[in-house]
Amino acid sequence: MRRRGVGVWGTALALVGLLSACTSAEQGTAVAVGPTVGSSLPVSADPSVGGSPGEQPGVDVAAELSEMLPCEILSDEEITALGFDPETATFDDVGLSYDCRYRFPGGADPVMTIHLHWMRDVDQLNLTNYTVEEISVGSLRSLRIVGKTPSEHCQISVDLSEQAHVSVFVHYAGTVENACALAEDTAAAVEPLLPRSSG
Repeated sequence: MRRRGVGVWGTALALVGLLSACTSAEQGTAVAVGPTVGSSLPVSADPSVGGSPGEQPGVDVAAELSEMLPCEILSDEEITALGFDPETATFDDVGLSYDCRYRFPGGADPVMTIHLHWMRDVDQLNLTNYTVEEISVGSLRSLRIVGKTPSEHCQISVDLSEQAHVSVFVHYAGTVENACALAEDTAAAVEPLLPRSSG
C-alpha cells in the first residue's frame, strides 16, 4: 500500500477551501474554450463520453468517487513519469480536504495535489478573483483556473457529474505556465481512471 501521512498544509488547503466553498453561482471570468488536454495513457473509459456528463441510471459517480483513495489513483510509475516522487505522497482528509500531495524528488517544489470532491460540481466552485478557461481533459469538460494576478499556481478541475469533480492543483512551479503544464499532464493521467456516467 502507498505510504500516506495526514497533515494540514497551509497554502493549498486555503486555496482548496476558497475554491470549494459553497456558492449559489459561479463567479469569475470565463474565456473561450481551449484545446483538449490529451492523455498519453491507455484510455479505459468509453471514448464516446463527452460534454457535461449527466448521471445515468445505475451509475452513481459521486458514490464511486467517495470510495477512491487519492493517493492510490495513479501508480508509483505514473507519478514518477510526471516528475514527482511517489515517496512524498501525503494524504489529507482534514476539513474540506480529501486529497493527496506530491513533491519533486528530494522534497523540492513544485507541489502537486489530487483533490476528490463528491458533494459539488465544478459550476459550484467559488471562483472570485480567478480567471477561468473551459477546456476538455480527455473526454471530460474541465476548467483551467488561475489567479487574476501573476502567480506560480494553477488548478485543473474535471467535471464528473452534477455533484462530483476532481481537481489537480500545482503550486510553486516558478511560473503559471509551468504550473498549468504540470496540472494538465496530471489531470490527463488521472482522467481515464475516474468514474463517469455511461452515456
